[in-house]
Amino acid sequence: MSMDISELGDVETDDPLLSPHMHLEGVEIVEPVIGMEFDTDEIAKQYYIAYASRVGFGVRMNKSRRSRRDDTVIMRRFVCTREGFHSKRVIYDDGKKKRKRGTTREGCMAMIEVIKKDYGKWVVTKLVTEHTHLVMFPSNNASNCHGDDPSQTDSMVVFGDCSGGFNNLKNFTRGIRVNPFGEGGEAQDLLEYLKRMQAENPGFFYALQVDNNNCMTNVFWADAKARTSYAYFGDAIIFDTTYKKTKYMMPFATFRGVNHHLQSVTFGAALLMDETKGSYVWLFETWLSAMGGRLPSVLVTDRDKAMEGAIGRIFPNTNHQFCKFHILSRCKQKLSDVYLKHASFNRELRDCVNEPQTPEDFETCWQSIISRYGIWDNQWLKSLYEIRERWVPVYLKNSFFPKLSENQRSEDSLNKFFKRNFNTKTSLLAFVTKFEQTLMSQYEEEAQADCIAVYSKPSLRTPSLIEKHAADVYTSVVFEKFQTEFVESLGYYAEKIEDGVIGKYHVIKEEGPTKIHVVSFNESDRRLHCSCCKFESSGLLCRHVLRVFFIVGIHVLPDEYILKRWTRNAMTGPFLNENTDDPSLSFHECLVTWYNDLCHDAIKYGVEGATSVETYNAAKVALEKAFSDVIEAKSVQKKTQQNVQRLSRMQKLQNKMPLPKLNHKKNMARVNEDTIRNLKIDPVDGSSAAILDDVAH
Repeated sequence: MSMDISELGDVETDDPLLSPHMHLEGVEIVEPVIGMEFDTDEIAKQYYIAYASRVGFGVRMNKSRRSRRDDTVIMRRFVCTREGFHSKRVIYDDGKKKRKRGTTREGCMAMIEVIKKDYGKWVVTKLVTEHTHLVMFPSNNASNCHGDDPSQTDSMVVFGDCSGGFNNLKNFTRGIRVNPFGEGGEAQDLLEYLKRMQAENPGFFYALQVDNNNCMTNVFWADAKARTSYAYFGDAIIFDTTYKKTKYMMPFATFRGVNHHLQSVTFGAALLMDETKGSYVWLFETWLSAMGGRLPSVLVTDRDKAMEGAIGRIFPNTNHQFCKFHILSRCKQKLSDVYLKHASFNRELRDCVNEPQTPEDFETCWQSIISRYGIWDNQWLKSLYEIRERWVPVYLKNSFFPKLSENQRSEDSLNKFFKRNFNTKTSLLAFVTKFEQTLMSQYEEEAQADCIAVYSKPSLRTPSLIEKHAADVYTSVVFEKFQTEFVESLGYYAEKIEDGVIGKYHVIKEEGPTKIHVVSFNESDRRLHCSCCKFESSGLLCRHVLRVFFIVGIHVLPDEYILKRWTRNAMTGPFLNENTDDPSLSFHECLVTWYNDLCHDAIKYGVEGATSVETYNAAKVALEKAFSDVIEAKSVQKKTQQNVQRLSRMQKLQNKMPLPKLNHKKNMARVNEDTIRNLKIDPVDGSSAAILDDVAH
């Protein structure tokens, strides 16, 4: 006789769970974590079966518990089918042939336990993911461990791969929600940390979003340095959600750019509950508010439908591009069969993307590759071709976007941080704390580069005035890039092909490939344009334009070709002057501006003061005097504020007091004494005496 376990109190069962057949090829299932929530225990069961099918083990119900109050089931435990050991049984030989069954139990501890909370959700409270045996991953026959019927189908929790990364949970998304902060109070720890950061630096910004149960879902923060840097280098932004495997499987997002030293600079970070359009809309709106409402000109992201929808809503006029690196990396997954069969395909595809000088060249090359490898019907490639104007370089060369230096790409401290700390064992608070420490390292690297830019002078390779001018204005690393272009220009010759107000030149390398670039020169305004569009895309002049400079007699860099963001003084000037007097700025924004201005001056002060013992001593004395003056100014400001507060308080009390009806002057002194005694004023440095004197008279 069968027995329904839902009719018992504490029940253990050995029956494997029957689950529908699930086709899992090419998808990812959410990893179980402590704190994960489900609408019902049935959904929890189906989720764990789907997870087990993907990993490669069987699931059975092990135990359930009922409430003593209303006899409803409040706990379910699901275990691996190899959990425990078979008990020894007495076997009677009745002479009949019986099939001998091998044992499958070997004491595996893998399990998941869900408990029903007072608010109705089923929450994962116990979890063991390690197995004592080999699992059958990546076999698609793992579902047979559950006794599945291949003819049936049902829903499962998966992440779609059509738009890259974690996306909408399919089918029963409404039934499952990951509580990213578990049950250990990590949300409160994180909130206290953010509050403390803001108390220490008023320019620190943070915001959080909660759901209907007051559970924290999305968190964003940006320090004062990030907000200030955005004012100078926020023209082009990379929104990166590459790293997602936190302890609670929360996507971690960063807004990043490039500073005047070609270093990575961070403009804020966020931990998200999910990667839905709603979460992205909240994040983009919050980030934009923290950055003073200034929209970026260019925004580069991964290819994601939810993200694209949110960007279209919040940044309708921003040039939204897709990351070429991510797209080409995903090609290896989508075209794995082609990569395996043809070793040359990877190189040819990358050359097709990176080398063409015109859109026509790219399209010809693309069609040639498609035809050569017979991949006309590949839907992935078709979709990439349809959006080619948003990720292929030749279509984007008129759009400015700075790139990191080669050293920065390999030594970027933020990338190192992710590799070292992005794992499922790091708590949220520890993760955020380490992230802030990494940002401090970034700021130190920038400060060191500022010192080098101010203190050192780069070596010149020619006697040209243009090279000398560039060395004076650009930061060291940017000048190196300019110097390379300038020296290379000496190996080119220019031939005039059109006369007139706007002359045209063919610029060709004297040796090597005969690739022709066309440079236009407007004699009326002395402006030039090259067909390679290097200045438009990077903000630095190309070798072709520099070659024409010699011909037309330009011996110093025109101001219109010096992008301020690449200069030594990139973080000074109009932004500070305009905003410090802007009445629309908040006090916090003013603090950020003042802080950055003083830090910049301090760097120059330190560079000049560290040249000798004499200059060091002079700088030390001056700094101590300046610090003393600042402390004195703060003290005077504090006393003034105290006096104003006392006067305001006394005036309120005076208005409430009845006027004394006295005719004799000898009693006036007593009235004044009583008045003073009632006011309970504590004199500070005699300042209250003058105020009291005004009240008495």
